[in-house]
Amino acid sequence: MKARVVLFPTPGAGHLVSMLQLAKRILHHAPSLSITILLIHPPPAATATNSHVNAAAASGLDIDFIEIPRSEPAEGEGLVHLLRFIETHKPYVRETLASLPGVAAFVADMFCITVMDAAAELGIPSFVFYPSSAACLAATLYLPTLNQRYEGRALKEVKDNIQVPGMSPVPPTVIPGPLQDKDDPAHPWFLRTTGLYSRLDGVLVNTFHELEQKALTALADGLCTPGGRTPPVHPVGPLLGLDCAPKDGWECIEWLDRQPESSVVFLCFGSISAFSPEQVREVACGLELSGARFLWSLRVRSSHVGVDLKGVLPAGFAERTSGRGLVSPAWVPQIAILAHPAVGGFVSHFGWNSTLESVWFGVPMVAWPQFAEQAMNAFELVNGLGLGLRMVGEEVDAGTLIRGKELGRAVRALMEGEEGARAREKMKAMKESARRAVEEGRGSSYANLAAVVQQWIETVPH
Repeated sequence: MKARVVLFPTPGAGHLVSMLQLAKRILHHAPSLSITILLIHPPPAATATNSHVNAAAASGLDIDFIEIPRSEPAEGEGLVHLLRFIETHKPYVRETLASLPGVAAFVADMFCITVMDAAAELGIPSFVFYPSSAACLAATLYLPTLNQRYEGRALKEVKDNIQVPGMSPVPPTVIPGPLQDKDDPAHPWFLRTTGLYSRLDGVLVNTFHELEQKALTALADGLCTPGGRTPPVHPVGPLLGLDCAPKDGWECIEWLDRQPESSVVFLCFGSISAFSPEQVREVACGLELSGARFLWSLRVRSSHVGVDLKGVLPAGFAERTSGRGLVSPAWVPQIAILAHPAVGGFVSHFGWNSTLESVWFGVPMVAWPQFAEQAMNAFELVNGLGLGLRMVGEEVDAGTLIRGKELGRAVRALMEGEEGARAREKMKAMKESARRAVEEGRGSSYANLAAVVQQWIETVPH
């Protein structure tokens, strides 16, 4: 009987892609294992995952998928709605695990931690896969301590910088919204689930030692859970979907082929972030002011669906930037773009997957965080490691607006200035560290995952 590792990703393509890469790495270390991935039907607003599932199923690897029965989602939307929806599947997860032979380990995504008892009740070793940064994990585990320190005040009300083990003192606004804001609907969930980590057999984090040495050391030393237990934390990244990056037939790739080396700044803000028409016009103005070659993946906010891009962009923008700029209103192959020799800079929301991809290809960044843990990612990599540049926004009624003048300044500094040159050199060194981390037989992340997989093989019931 083959030993089996069962994975349980959060619904949506972003988390599934990282989990699939983890599955492939596990099988690389132990071809004798098989992988089963449990899928739940996401709420209607979640991203479709069919293409990734079909590709993995057709890969020839020993990966199979089981769709567990769907709970009826309660009314609502947003992160807290998704978290509650996932938790309702705990009985189905337990039932499925109990029916599978030879389960060596159960690995669930960070947002699925509330179902972990289903594995523990069956005596199955339970692990969380944390696809975000170790710094974010440290802040999450430290949340009860922060609540005590500030006597229940919301962190967003604290005026001084906040000290989290493994991080430089951070402004309260850098802490992810559900952690800093007691009124955030997801805050009680995060506060409740920090205690669940102490029951785990381990946490696999999509990072590597050289990138987050301080946070990983603080976690290993138990500094984020004073008086409690921190499970073993294993950095196993970077886990990237490099093998599924399309290259052929894309207008943007053909356009990049005609540009000089390291001359293009790429602007992309993930699959969820989208801008208002006003912000779109400011970006266009900034790109004009910068004088740089650019490739811009443009998404207009959903409330403005149907807006003609020509009506959103400044009059004559396309004509004035013809030859040095390309605007794509559709999805673009980000990995293939970052890998292209013509790309020399990346204006990014600092989502963790995008951040790791930029590090992997050695592309320095301009930080434009939008939500979730992105501000923390940007703070750590820009302020702490010097791998990119910051921008300063302007507070307006609709939120924070980045003016064109500020974007133009940042792009020029990144592509032509001394600050950008320093970031480029540091990013080049971090690129080499990232690749060494997963080097077969030698890398730190390679060895970490190999040790965990060996532990699974040795403890599986025969």
